[in-house]
Amino acid sequence: MKARLIYAASESSADLYYATRFFAPDPFLYLQESAGGKTHLFTSSLEIDRAKRVAKVDHVHDWSDLRKQFKEYFPHGTVDDATLIAFFLKQSDIIDLEVPASFPLGLATNLRGLGIRLEPVPEPFWPERALKTPDEVMLIEQALAVTARAMNCGIDLIRRSTIDSHNMLRLNGAPLTSELVRGEINAQLVREGASPSHTIVSGGSQGADPHETGHGPLPACAPIILDVFPRMDATGYWGDMTRTVCRGKASDRLRRAWVAVREAQDVAFALIHDGVPGKIVHDAVAKHLTDSGFVTGPLADGRQGGFFHGTGHGLGLEIHEAPRIGQKDQILTSGHVVTVEPGLYYPDMGGVRIEDVVLVEKTGCRNLTVQEKFLELLD
Repeated sequence: MKARLIYAASESSADLYYATRFFAPDPFLYLQESAGGKTHLFTSSLEIDRAKRVAKVDHVHDWSDLRKQFKEYFPHGTVDDATLIAFFLKQSDIIDLEVPASFPLGLATNLRGLGIRLEPVPEPFWPERALKTPDEVMLIEQALAVTARAMNCGIDLIRRSTIDSHNMLRLNGAPLTSELVRGEINAQLVREGASPSHTIVSGGSQGADPHETGHGPLPACAPIILDVFPRMDATGYWGDMTRTVCRGKASDRLRRAWVAVREAQDVAFALIHDGVPGKIVHDAVAKHLTDSGFVTGPLADGRQGGFFHGTGHGLGLEIHEAPRIGQKDQILTSGHVVTVEPGLYYPDMGGVRIEDVVLVEKTGCRNLTVQEKFLELLD
């Protein structure tokens, strides 16, 4: 195994945070010597004391100290990041390194010009990151519990709303909007130490676009998709959960769609276990939705209708990480934590999606999500 090098900000690089357990908003350098040897972190004087206290590495270095060492050898030399990195590496007899595929191109070019050989590695840089330890599973469960409480804050607003003569929702005499519900959900997340990220509250026809965040007054007797996916500030782990509710009486078509999606989740749950290809799970989910009378394909207006996204994705230090449950055939393995989120989308009905998170185990899966599933919110 070659030495490994990462240069990034750990708040945006899951691979770097995984290696160091040190959050920082600005880029810093991480080096692991070859064959799983000593680990090094290089940061500024601003972060040095916190890094020494928090980072899970063998050695923490101050850039300014390295700069002084360089100047002792080369008092008239140009000092930039690439020069300092190459200086340290050559002192340690390291010239061959593996770097993430996302390694900065400019820095890579400069290092190569200084005689350092870099080989990009497909992400995830640490493949073992996909297999969660019991401690990581516990952190994801904590994130999901926070997500559920925030979800319930949003559902409670919808439940307390009234239906006006135009079949729209009102709360305390004013229109109930996607923005108001999203604000309540996000506020609860912040109160519990989580950072919201594009929380979806999408009502009626808006919900036919799976990633539409939602805007404006919410309709009655129509589906409202709530998709909440926060990152915990202290740990970096994500929660992810979706529910679809309807304030007032749902149409027969909407009820059938909701039941079909819920049953499709059960189909996936029954198939997920160690060693199963994700494509088998996805194909079974898609077949169940089709067999339930909900066809997937282009509609008369050219838009997509039915179930046209993957069944799930890995969850952990990234909101979307390996493995995927979809058309790309990836094998599910014990220790994977994945979402299961079938959905149906038609502009004349709206969208229906239900999402839970499960842990893949030897003979099945364990649902980590504790949150009720229901459609109608009636008086």
